[in-house]
Amino acid sequence: MAKLLRQRLLQLVLVILGLSSLVFFLVRISGDPASAIAGADADPETLAAIRSNLGLNEPVLVQYVRFLGDLLVLDFGDSYQYRSDAMALVLDRFPASALLTILAMLIAVGIGVPAGVLGAVHRDGLLGRAVNGLAILGQSVPNFVLGLVLIMIFAVSLGWLPSFGGEGVMSLILPAVTLAAFICARQMRLVQAYTLEELSKGYVRTANSLGYSTRRIRYRHILRNVSVPMLSLVGLELGQFIAGSVVVESVFSWPGLGRLMVESVTARDYPVLQAGVFVIGVLVVLINFIVDLLYQVVDPRLKAQLVTR
Repeated sequence: MAKLLRQRLLQLVLVILGLSSLVFFLVRISGDPASAIAGADADPETLAAIRSNLGLNEPVLVQYVRFLGDLLVLDFGDSYQYRSDAMALVLDRFPASALLTILAMLIAVGIGVPAGVLGAVHRDGLLGRAVNGLAILGQSVPNFVLGLVLIMIFAVSLGWLPSFGGEGVMSLILPAVTLAAFICARQMRLVQAYTLEELSKGYVRTANSLGYSTRRIRYRHILRNVSVPMLSLVGLELGQFIAGSVVVESVFSWPGLGRLMVESVTARDYPVLQAGVFVIGVLVVLINFIVDLLYQVVDPRLKAQLVTR
């Protein structure tokens, strides 16, 4: 466990340093924030004064060294757009994105995993074909298209749900379903494939011969073995949920971190972008660490290997 902690700590440092450095240089070749602040009609003297005030008139390497020093104390400066601390803005928007991501993951896992198992067990029947059809459809439709379709049906035509905003639980339903759709469809297909592989193994035939019930074999033995590769998939997909939330939050005007990042790209708000990438990077590494720990709970063989090292 100590070795695993050291590895993850080193990984965290390297990931944050690499991501932060990459974003630092990319945003500086994306455009001039002085133009975004002052407007397209600003005169050269005004633009030069803004650059000097923001410290953007110095050589890039000097800015980078100063950025690394500020990164050590988690000081990303003030937002160019909102005139307040960038990290405080990111942390203020983070809970809304976390709520959306968690609900979307619960929807994806709660529907995708059982549907995948049922699709494998009834692969030659109508249920199996329906699961395959839904999985293909879910992976084929982009998030922003699905979001607009759901708005047209449930918000405009039926009037059941709000189409945008972050007020109350009802505003969360459409963006969460939109964000969960693609991952849910992929989980259906992968769980179905893993389950079909497990059904062909000898322990299933042995359990059948011993008279174990189908439900016990399916949900106690097969699903437990399927959950090992699925944990890895869920860990990776949480990162994709964060990336997908950028589009979904923009479509539904959800007041989360993803929407803040889109607004910051448009405004060339360097501090907010750098603070947002930092928070996302830390979160992804922590998720991977938690997944590693859960591996040992689900599959004791991994814990035994770790002990013997």
